[in-house]
Amino acid sequence: MLEVRYLFEHALRGDRGPRLLRYLMERGADEFSITVMALQDTPAPFADAFEDELGPYERPVASRRVLTGAESSDFTRPVRLWQFNEQSLGRLLSFVDSGVFQWPAGPDGWLEDLTVYRQGELVLGLVSHEREGVLRLTRQEHAEVAALDIPSALRADLMSRIAHLGDP
Repeated sequence: MLEVRYLFEHALRGDRGPRLLRYLMERGADEFSITVMALQDTPAPFADAFEDELGPYERPVASRRVLTGAESSDFTRPVRLWQFNEQSLGRLLSFVDSGVFQWPAGPDGWLEDLTVYRQGELVLGLVSHEREGVLRLTRQEHAEVAALDIPSALRADLMSRIAHLGDP
């Protein structure tokens, strides 16, 4: 059974963000979603470069659980997806070198709200502008993540209100 715990920006600073992403990949996470943002009618070289680099790993749009912008009571909406493997992770990390929450908006484009899935189920969801996230793992996996020096909490300001994602 999956248990929900909450993450904060400080918990994923430095190499802890990449460490968590690698852990999730090693435990079967197989796809991710991220919102690629750009100002309307403005060239966005950063966003374009991300899409070019990750293009080979893009999967068809599919309905998945999300933390923001859900279109239904089951907290799902269609999202862009990319395959989550060693190669795509390396490319993703090259675009988030300031940290998995550190995506400042700007004229060149930016990235927001990284979400990682395992067999279609959300295991990590980040809300960039809130600097909070959700980690949905088994009790044993939460213990393993804690052993990697990645702290999580039982409650969070925003995320506690929305993150049960329709779970009983």
